[in-house]
Order: sequence, then C-alpha cells, then structure tokens
Amino acid sequence: MKPCDLCSLDCGNRPFELVTPEKTLQFCCEGCRGIYEMLHEINTAPAQAGQNPDKPTERK
Repeated sequence: MKPCDLCSLDCGNRPFELVTPEKTLQFCCEGCRGIYEMLHEINTAPAQAGQNPDKPTERK
C-alpha cells in the first residue's frame, strides 16, 4: 500500500504522479493532485477530465 501524499488513502496500482525537483509525489486521485498543486503553487498543464496525465490509461 502506497499512501496518497495529500490524504493518505491508498494510491492503488496506478497513482496520479507529480514530479517535483525534490521527488515524485503520488496521489490517489486527480483531485488530491490538483489540491496539492494549488496549495504549493505548482503550475502544470491541466489534465483532461477523467485522465491521469502521467498514465493515460484509466484506473480499474
């Protein structure tokens, strides 16, 4: 089990990743990733609805 870097829920087999200069963060969903980016003022291209930009295949 890999906990989400924002809410600590399980990230599952295909986490939503965010690469930062310090490390690669993993999130359970696009919402947690977006909130983390907003709180830390990280500017990345927005993902299309329902897609993980780092892993285009949907989680199952």
